[in-house]
Amino acid sequence: MIMKNIITNTKKLLLLVPVSMMLFSCNEKLDLMPKQSIDAEAALTTPSNIKATLVGAYLDGRSQWIFGTAFNEYSELYASTGDMLFLGTFEEPREFIQKEATVTNAYVENTWIQAYKLINTCNTLLDPEILAILDDADRDLVEGEARFLRGWTYFELTRLFGLPYEAGAANTQPAVPLVLTPTSDVADAVSVPRNTVQECYAQALDDLTAARDLLPEDNGVYASSLAASAILARVYLQMGNYAGAAGEANNVIQSGMFALTSTPLKAFNNSSNSTEDIFAFQNNVASNNYWLAVMYASLNGAGRGDYEIQQVFLDRFDPSDLRGMFQDNTESSYTIANITMMYYRGVGTIVNSNGINTSKWGSYYTNINLIRLAEMYLIRAEANFEDPGADVGPNTPTQDINVVRARANAPLYTAPVTRQQIRDERYLELCWEGFRLHDLKRWKQSIGEYAWNAGNLILPIPFRELQVNDLLEQNSWYSSGK
Repeated sequence: MIMKNIITNTKKLLLLVPVSMMLFSCNEKLDLMPKQSIDAEAALTTPSNIKATLVGAYLDGRSQWIFGTAFNEYSELYASTGDMLFLGTFEEPREFIQKEATVTNAYVENTWIQAYKLINTCNTLLDPEILAILDDADRDLVEGEARFLRGWTYFELTRLFGLPYEAGAANTQPAVPLVLTPTSDVADAVSVPRNTVQECYAQALDDLTAARDLLPEDNGVYASSLAASAILARVYLQMGNYAGAAGEANNVIQSGMFALTSTPLKAFNNSSNSTEDIFAFQNNVASNNYWLAVMYASLNGAGRGDYEIQQVFLDRFDPSDLRGMFQDNTESSYTIANITMMYYRGVGTIVNSNGINTSKWGSYYTNINLIRLAEMYLIRAEANFEDPGADVGPNTPTQDINVVRARANAPLYTAPVTRQQIRDERYLELCWEGFRLHDLKRWKQSIGEYAWNAGNLILPIPFRELQVNDLLEQNSWYSSGK
């Protein structure tokens, strides 16, 4: 049963809230005493403990098994057909890049467990009796942030475990179970079946819309109404609801709360949120998830160099485009502080050196930025192009694409952009950030020899879950081998 995997003690509610979280901001929620665990009977009886639980939810979200790494890796590895190679020794990512995941893949199992652990924490926070303990202002914040995290998590799980959403179709293909009530004791756990892709998208939209309407535009390092709008824009884009996508992206852009960094590289490896960050999980020396840098980087003291970018990918960029610049004169002592271009010659010694590595993930201790302003320009451009009747915002699709290209010093388009140019721009700007698989699927483009909706391009339901929950059904490709 799902809930058996996320309950570790029938008397305790685990709340991992290290002291270092108080270093991230002067926001009131961080002025809390750190708690490792709280007795279930007393855990959520005071406003301070409720807020501490919410901080713990963000830490769960930062986990390497979900937003902190795995959601990125699954997308980029499954989508790879030669632009990036896996050179490491771990069996699990090798299965993903070969499109041959097994039902016992430990990464997939950990993703399922950690995602439902986060969902259960959000469900607990959303219990009406818990919310009633808070005053009105705090109640809106807690509900909004919990629904933001839950809705976003269900969206990602649905894209990874369910066959793609198709605009205009019934979308009755199975996704993941929707569990919307909290479980604090093993006795509460019940077997639940998988809900449909349509049902899961509806839940994600409901949660994220509520979050958008409950949260303020500025919420420090935590989820804001604009972060919810940004994820809503992603969801609508994946659904082919272009007017909705353009509207939410425009809401973020026109708020004036964010600005592109001066160069593409400055959007990454920051110890505090940049002007471009709509939402980032906070990292520092004392409290961090370093796994993206472990896999993507090849530097002195950081990274294994497992994910190596190929020259054929760099050849996609115009020679003047800063996003494709390559730093070849690296030395063995170089850290990310010595890297001045978006790609560099790896110098690490753990797995691979002398290859091409991306600078996007080059430090163990800097923030994991997951929603950037550049993406919003790209969404608005594509959505307005695909649905000219939407006509959202002050810019044409060409102007929005040129905003992103101008920052990169890439040649600007003088004629109206084409569909392919818009799609190419998404890849050039958002590569290695976890978008590629989902983009190719919604564009219905083949991935190597496999069709966009091939059964082996989604994750298997973990074998462990099938053993304890007889209502779960395995994805058909993994049952039949076809």
